[in-house]
Amino acid sequence: MKRRKLPQVFRMAAALLLTTAIAGQWWQRQPAGTIAGWVPAMAEVHCPAAVRGAGTIADSARTLDRWGYAVIGSLVFRDDRDRCQAGENSRRG
Repeated sequence: MKRRKLPQVFRMAAALLLTTAIAGQWWQRQPAGTIAGWVPAMAEVHCPAAVRGAGTIADSARTLDRWGYAVIGSLVFRDDRDRCQAGENSRRG
């Protein structure tokens, strides 16, 4: 059985996927600029437990992720614990 090359569209898609993965890793380590100030400030008002630091785009994205996880966790797990409160109430015990 003779091996055939993959169709051109699959080769182009693989190259594009690899390129975007490399570019995404570079982009997330860049300084966040103006987003570095307002994302943590907004999250701190609504969910102080989500804020742990800022400075890069990835830090701002992680802050939004922690905020979302805290809100979803408070909705799903009905154990009368507010996961958005900073301090003793937000720690698992």
